[in-house]
This record gives sequence, structure tokens and C-alpha cells, in this order.
Amino acid sequence: MNIKESIEKSIPHLLKLQREDGHFEGELSSNTFPTCAYVLTQLDLGQPIDDKIIDWFEKNQNEFGYWGLDSAIGSDNEATLLAKLALMEINKKYKNAEVEKILKKTPDLKLNQWLVKLIYARYGYISWNELQAPKILSTMMRFGEAIAKVLPKSLTSHIKPPTQYAPPVRLFYSDIFKNMFIAEKHTVVPLFLIMELHTKNRKDVVSDLLNWLLNGRCKDGSWFRVGLITELSMMALIDARKFGYRSDKVDQVIDEGNIWLQSLRSIDGGCREAINLNVWDTSLSAVTLSYLKGYETEIERAVKWLIENQNDDGGWAFSGLPGGNLPSDADDTALSVLALLRSGLTKDHRSVKNGINWLIKHQSYDGGWGTYRPGAGDVSCVSITSHAILALLEAKGFDSQIDKAIKWIKTSISKQGYWKDLWLSRNTYGTALAIEALIKTGNSKSDEVKQGIRWLESCQNNDGGWGEDINGNRTKSTIEQTAWSTYALLLNDPNSPSAKRGIDFLLSHQNPDGSWNPSCVGIYWEVIGGYSDPVYPYIFAIMALNNVG
Repeated sequence: MNIKESIEKSIPHLLKLQREDGHFEGELSSNTFPTCAYVLTQLDLGQPIDDKIIDWFEKNQNEFGYWGLDSAIGSDNEATLLAKLALMEINKKYKNAEVEKILKKTPDLKLNQWLVKLIYARYGYISWNELQAPKILSTMMRFGEAIAKVLPKSLTSHIKPPTQYAPPVRLFYSDIFKNMFIAEKHTVVPLFLIMELHTKNRKDVVSDLLNWLLNGRCKDGSWFRVGLITELSMMALIDARKFGYRSDKVDQVIDEGNIWLQSLRSIDGGCREAINLNVWDTSLSAVTLSYLKGYETEIERAVKWLIENQNDDGGWAFSGLPGGNLPSDADDTALSVLALLRSGLTKDHRSVKNGINWLIKHQSYDGGWGTYRPGAGDVSCVSITSHAILALLEAKGFDSQIDKAIKWIKTSISKQGYWKDLWLSRNTYGTALAIEALIKTGNSKSDEVKQGIRWLESCQNNDGGWGEDINGNRTKSTIEQTAWSTYALLLNDPNSPSAKRGIDFLLSHQNPDGSWNPSCVGIYWEVIGGYSDPVYPYIFAIMALNNVG
């Protein structure tokens, strides 16, 4: 199959992922933590556990008896401990022979991470005291809280308690909590509420935590439109109800949350973490199609949907929820602005203008862009910064913002010559995006580009592709990582031998019907792991193939 045929045969598969309302959306793969927490929540609510989810546990347990965090099916102690707890609770209620068979294969492991310890304590397997830090460490934590009041936010946002001990509930009232990354806040509040109910049960503290939780929902009944945070919030409200804090509001929120949880189930029987990433999927698909001829209608439908799902503050969230309260983020905003501009809209168009204003307002003091807002537990990210640069470059007239961002990219390269990314795996993606931003801003001859190119070439696999896990360790080649690495090499040198080998890999690993198989290259955060998205192999491979001279 030649390059032209490859692109033509792949496009229909990408277009199948465009929904009736114009947006693109791939079903994300399941993860162990949200799947286990879903099971526990359903058991708490007296709901049945179906065979599909038990099959998921069986299929995702590896030969050593472990579960990984995600669809890569590695071996993760914390995921295995949580899976074991979920299975024990299923077996306690239903005495299932298949569950007992799975449990026999599961190793006995020592509890370490405080989140998993808390869930074990909640079900009575360990004492709540096991979550508490030793006195000397507790004293040090108090000292840390005290000095946080006089330290700048850029430093306090990086103060983290030890992972094996639960932070004290009083942290909820501290500057450390105020400066936490937004997803961390949504994670620790339900955990604080569970701990408080099962230990001190102070009515004023419970009331404060409960109000924060009830007010932090999205309008669809979820918290942050992600699985584990919603499931932990549900557990906290179920416990609040048990401890005498029942109300019509709490009952309603639990019912609505459980309805939303059912939408997390994937075709493989498990639960995914994010309900979807449809703003990202839509904007990147529209940008990819904008470089091809004949897809104006599809682009127009996608752009219309993006405009309809723009937040009131001018930005876009990772998932479309018109009129909702899911916060805007820099990556989805940058890519949505880029998609609108590539579709033919000008920077004076209201949606484009508002999006650009959001980006400018949220550029960090160091010149980069973080995920949400500067200083709130957030750090600048190379791929997000590169996407913002590409959007502002397309808009024209934002040289000062671009110059600041380029300086940040140049200074954030590692000694080894790569850039580490936050949201896609990991060093290849960060490096590819940094190279693209540098070359497209006239920095193709810079030392940083040369270093990045050398690093990419050095970690190419023998089969011509690239592959790494979410921690940056080299693995077998994937379509996505090969595509974005090849694209960066082609931008630097259209005759690159490494890029030629990358193209050959993409062509030889395309299925006869023109499809490509997705791999686990997306990243949530450490405790959740990564994900695969069926949209990704198409958008990245098509961009690489279409860039061949």
C-alpha cells in the first residue's frame, strides 16, 4: 500500500468516529482503579455485579496474578490490592466460583498507598490508625503547613504529603489545599470526608466537606466528568448518609451520580476514567482534516460543535458540556482555537477572539502554559505550550507571547535532549511537539532542535517505529508514537532516513481494511495510569503520512 492509498483507506475509519452532532469521539479504554471503585460503589448501593465485569477482572489479570493500572496490563501493586479488595467484597456477597478462582491467583501484597489503605479501612480490613503518620512525621507536616503560609504559591503548590500516610483533614482549611492542582482537590475532599466520618466525626468539619462536595458537581451528576473522583465522592456521600447526614439533597445527588456512573462502562466490561475526551478528539480531527482536500463539510460540522461547547470564560474543557461547570483547560482551548482558524474563521470571530484572550490570560509567568491556571498546583507543559504557540502563530500578531513560550521550551529540554510531557506518552510526544513549535517559529537551526532530533533518532526501535510506556520506558513500537516522531523528523528533514523507516512502519502495520490499532499512549495521572483512544492512530498517522514530500 502506498502513502496516498494508505491515507484514503484510513479516512473513512476516522469519519466513523464523527457523531451525528458533528463531534468526534473515541471510546477510551478501561482502567483498574475506576473499575474497582465502581464495583465497590455498586455493592454499597445494593446493585448487582454482572458477569461482564467479573470477566474483565479475569482477562486483565496477568500471568503473575497482578493487574496493571490500564490496558497495557502490567503489574502494579496498588491496582492489584484494590482489585483484590473489590473481588473479596463481591465474593463476600455472592460466593462466586469464578471470583474465588481469580483470588487464588492474586498475590498477597503489603498495603502502601494511603488511598488504597483508606478503602481497606472503610471496609474493615485494617484499622484507621494505619493511615496516620508517626508523631515525628506528623510534627514535620504541621511545620510544612505553617511555612506554606509565607511561601510563594509557586512553591507551596509543590508541597505534597507522604504517599503512604493520609494527610490530616485540617489540610482542607490550609493554603496547601487552596494551591492544589484542581483534580487533586476533587480527589482529597471525598477522602477527607470519609476519614472524618469514620474517626472524629466533627459536625462542623463534616458540614464544610459535605457542602464543598455537593457544590462541586458537574451538571450531568458527575464530579469532574471522571470515574474515580465521582466514585470516591459517591462513597463519601453514602457514608455521610450512614452516619446520620441524610437529606433529600444527598439522596438525589447519590441517585444522579449512580446514573452517570453507568455511562462509564466500556465494551470490555470495565470502566474508563474519563467519560470522554471529545473536545480534544474533535479539535485534533478537524485540524488533521484541514490539511486534506474535500472534507469541508465534516470540518464545518466539527467547528460548529466546538463553538456550541465553548465555556463562558472563552476556553474549552476536555469534554463538551454546554452550560456546565467543567473548567476550561489550555490544551483543549489551544487546539479548539487552532481548529477554528484552520477552518477559515478569522481571529476577529467571537469564539476565536475569546479563546485567544483565554490563552493569553493563562500564560504562566515562566512563558509556558500549564493545564488549567498558573500557580494552582499546575506546571507548564511542553505539548500544551506548543499547541498554544501553534494556535497563536495561526492567528498572527502575538509575537511577544510566542517569544516567551519559545524561551521556556528551549530552557526546559533535558540534558539527554528530550522533553518530557504530561498528558501523552511521554518523552517522544513532548520532544516531537517541542521540535514542531521550534521549527514553525523559525528556530529550525537551534541547538535544541538538533538535540531533540538526535534523541528521537537514538530511541527508534529496530522495526522502524517508536514506543514507550507512560513512565518513558522504551516498549514495542506503536502507531501513535511512531507517527508523531516521524512527523517531527520530516519537518526537520524531508529526506530523513529515520523518518523513512517510520513511514514504512506505519504502512506495514496498517490493517488491510485501512484501520490502525490504538495503543495505550494517553496519560491521566499516576494513580490511574493511561488509556488508548481509537481517534489517535488516525490523526497522528495521517498527519505524518500527509507530510511526506
